[in-house]
Amino acid sequence: MIELTDIDLDEDGELSAVVMLPGDRHVAVLFALDDDEQLGSAEMLAIAQRALAPLTGDELDRLDDEIVHELVDSDFEGGEREAEASDYAVLADELDLQGAIVSSDATLVLVYEAPTQYAGLVIYAELDEALLIDVLSVAEPDLDDEDEDEDDDDALDADAEEEEEEVEQGD
Repeated sequence: MIELTDIDLDEDGELSAVVMLPGDRHVAVLFALDDDEQLGSAEMLAIAQRALAPLTGDELDRLDDEIVHELVDSDFEGGEREAEASDYAVLADELDLQGAIVSSDATLVLVYEAPTQYAGLVIYAELDEALLIDVLSVAEPDLDDEDEDEDDDDALDADAEEEEEEVEQGD
């Protein structure tokens, strides 16, 4: 069973916690509610545990490998040379699972960093029910700054959407 620790509710009533996933992956867990959605902490905790439970060590390794291949292949697409084993190895060595975002419908988004290869960016992998990558994207981190007014937030959201790069998933 997945055990979440350091459980807290933020000012918006969203749960945050920490979990140790297989392979000694210590990650932050954030529960994302829709705008008018309200759930109790026990319900959010149960949904998060249910969403994270299928993440075995083998599944996480497979996802890491798939993310590395999709990103490297995308980077080399149409380039002068093809990706080599060393290109995959460089990203694989630094790809680090930082967190998981869970929504009320148990949608799971894994959040990765690769500080050298994708400096200042975050890699998001949204999974479907079968733990296959539905959407893989690279974007600037979504930082909540309470000092900004609503107009500034809208401008930042628009900028982030323009800078986000989605990687096509092959069948």
